[in-house]
Amino acid sequence: MPSEAELRERFHHDDDRPPTGPGIGLDAVLRRSRARRRPRVIAVALVSSLAAIGIIVPVSIGVLGSQFGQAGAGSAASAPGAKAPQYANEGGGAADGAPAPAATINLCGGALATPAPAKNGLVLTVTPVDAAASARGIPVTVTLTNTGGAEVAGSLSPFPAITLSKNGTVLWHSNGAVPQLAQLLDLAPGARMTFSTSFEPLVCSPADDRAPSFRSDLPEAGPGVYQLSAALTVSTDTGPVLVTGPSASATLR
Repeated sequence: MPSEAELRERFHHDDDRPPTGPGIGLDAVLRRSRARRRPRVIAVALVSSLAAIGIIVPVSIGVLGSQFGQAGAGSAASAPGAKAPQYANEGGGAADGAPAPAATINLCGGALATPAPAKNGLVLTVTPVDAAASARGIPVTVTLTNTGGAEVAGSLSPFPAITLSKNGTVLWHSNGAVPQLAQLLDLAPGARMTFSTSFEPLVCSPADDRAPSFRSDLPEAGPGVYQLSAALTVSTDTGPVLVTGPSASATLR
C-alpha cells in the first residue's frame, strides 16, 4: 500500500492536469488509509491491556504468614464471602464488653490467661506433643468442638493462636502478621473441626511483644514438660466470642 508521502507526491504531479472523470480526492484517500489502520492500533492496545491485567491478578493473591498453620482437611472449606471477626478495640484491649482478640490474651513473660468458657459451648483442645527440644516448627493439632446443645454458626479465622507456657507463665505465643482470611462455621451439637498449626520451643520477653516481630535469636526453652493452649475468636450474629480450652502437655526431650 503506498505511504502517505508517496500518495501526496503522486497527486502533486497530477495537480496541473484538468480532471477528465470522477476525481479521487487526496484527503479522501488518506482518510480511508488511516481508517484501515485504526482497528489494528485499537486491537494492539486492547491486547496490551489484557496482558497487563493477566500479570497483576496472580500477584495480588495474599501470602500466608509462616507463624500460623492452615486449617486441617477435616475443617470447613474457606469461604470467600465470610468476614473476619471484628473487635471493638483492635489494639488488644476489650471495649464495650467485647473480648480481646485471641492473639493478645497471652503475652511474653505474663501470666497464662484463664478466660471463662464460651457461653455457646465451643471448646478448643490441643493434642499433646512429644518432640525434640531442638526442633523448630513443631506440628500441633487443635480441635474445635461444640459441646453445647445448640448449633453454632458464624465465621472464624483458620489460624488459632498457640501459647507455650510453664508453671502458669507464658514463654512463647503465636506471632507475626495474621492473614486476613475467614471461613464459615456451622457446628451442630457434638460436631468438631480440626486445625493444623505449629509452635516454637523458645522463650520470648515483653520487649519482643513491643517490637514489630520476634527476634530471630530467641533462647531455647530446653528439655522439660510444658503446657500448650489455644485460643480462637469466633464471629457470630451476637458478636465475637473468645474460645479457649484446657492446656495439653508438651514434652521436649
